[in-house]
Amino acid sequence: MSVFSFDQNTGFVSLVSHPIDSGFPVTSTQLTQMLEQSEFSEYEAVIANIGKLFAPTKNYQEVSLVVAKAVDASLVINIDEKNMVAEATLTTAKGGALLSMEGAQKALANAGVKKGISPRALDTFLGQQFEKPAGSSYSAIIAHGRNPKKGSDAKFVRLCSTAQDRVLSPQAKEGGKVDMKNLGAIITVKPGTPLMQRIAATPGEDGYTVFGDSISAKPGTDHQLQPFEGTKVDPNNPNMLIADCKGVPVALPRGMRVDDVLCFDNVDVSTGHVDFDGSVIITGDIKDGMRVKANGDITVLGFVESGAVESKSAVTIMLGAIGRKREGEEAFTCSITAQRTISIGYAQYCNIKSEQDLFIERQALHCDLSARRLIRVGKANDPRGKIIGGNILDAMRIETGELGAPAGTKTRVFLAQLWFELRQKQTQITDFEKVLATKVTALQQAREKASKIAGAAQRQQFMNKITENEKHIKIRSAHIHRQKLLIKQKIVQLLASSRLKVNELMHPGVELKIAKDSKQFSRIYPPHLVKLTEGKITQTF
Repeated sequence: MSVFSFDQNTGFVSLVSHPIDSGFPVTSTQLTQMLEQSEFSEYEAVIANIGKLFAPTKNYQEVSLVVAKAVDASLVINIDEKNMVAEATLTTAKGGALLSMEGAQKALANAGVKKGISPRALDTFLGQQFEKPAGSSYSAIIAHGRNPKKGSDAKFVRLCSTAQDRVLSPQAKEGGKVDMKNLGAIITVKPGTPLMQRIAATPGEDGYTVFGDSISAKPGTDHQLQPFEGTKVDPNNPNMLIADCKGVPVALPRGMRVDDVLCFDNVDVSTGHVDFDGSVIITGDIKDGMRVKANGDITVLGFVESGAVESKSAVTIMLGAIGRKREGEEAFTCSITAQRTISIGYAQYCNIKSEQDLFIERQALHCDLSARRLIRVGKANDPRGKIIGGNILDAMRIETGELGAPAGTKTRVFLAQLWFELRQKQTQITDFEKVLATKVTALQQAREKASKIAGAAQRQQFMNKITENEKHIKIRSAHIHRQKLLIKQKIVQLLASSRLKVNELMHPGVELKIAKDSKQFSRIYPPHLVKLTEGKITQTF
């Protein structure tokens, strides 16, 4: 017969009779061992009552016979400080009831958790009660909020090819071979031809916390189509740009332009210099001493031989550009400048300057190169071209296979030279702030003097003038402060983005300057990355 009795209503486990009356057990240790070996071993022992049962007392009949109790499983919900994650901590039952799904959901509701609850995670979490020891605790994340999803920016999809696409895509011949000289027909469009489609920005998706509070999404940046010369917005579709005249399409940010096109076999003494308002396509070469200037794209399928090419758009030279070897600091006989991207096969003894990117397919030999953003020598993705000698006068990023030559040919590279211009602007702003501060002090002194003027009307007149000047200075100060922050941000971005990547070898004789820090290299280096770290030029291999 068991010495224990169990009350279903209260969940208490009691001795049937006091040890003094039954004579068993005789010690608290023996009672504890009996409890651990009984069917109530997982119940929570009431240590205080067990001790009193064996303590000397005259009124032992008044001592409670309860020695253990059933404890139900319990759940505690913790929410992170951002209200985005709900973590549950479950303490398993000690002889009591397991925590049911309904109980867990009620606990979550009491904690205010309304959204983001994972039924699967909650079910797995509750199922661990059967594996964990009685009275043990374990935790898991059972509810997640959702961060808002930023809307996508407006996109502009080009619907037609350009002259540059034509040059970069030689035509296939029979048998799968490619004819590098056959670049297909000149790409032209006629009025009404679709040129570009705008895909509007999206509003994004709102997020929510585990409490169900909504987190507003940031919409994507929206931009409208920009019709340039020779194009217009389709009257029947405000998101479609169409040609308004016949000509060559030119891709621009958020829009396109349609240029008149002028075609030549070669540019030489028989054609004279070319100065054209539209685009120029030359299927042959630009000969020695000739100039080609255009407002649109200039495309040369052959060579530029000691010529001058100047475009307010993009320049593409399929084969290459060659000038004569110069003596000392005399000017190059071959120069290429563009306000947009320049793409060229190879260059030798040339001055090449782009206001955007400069791409050279094979090598640049003793040239002066300059680009606002990227200079890449070699094929895209993993450039393996060569830069030998000459000067890179300015760029933000350079990617090449080899830099310099084994003979130690002097090759100078200057990155982030815009830094000096930005620093000069910072100095000018600081000087102007001092001037404004001086004016503010002068106006304060003027206000003190004006307050002593005897005549009320005259005093008020002076005060009004001073107030107007103070407002004007306050507006100027706010404008200057914004400019100061913007320039500081530009400097940080410039220094963080400027880098030189060499994919094969850097030879001796290279002189590198990033912003104001410079370094000379006197040995061969394997592939590595050079950038500015805390104001110093560092190499990462």
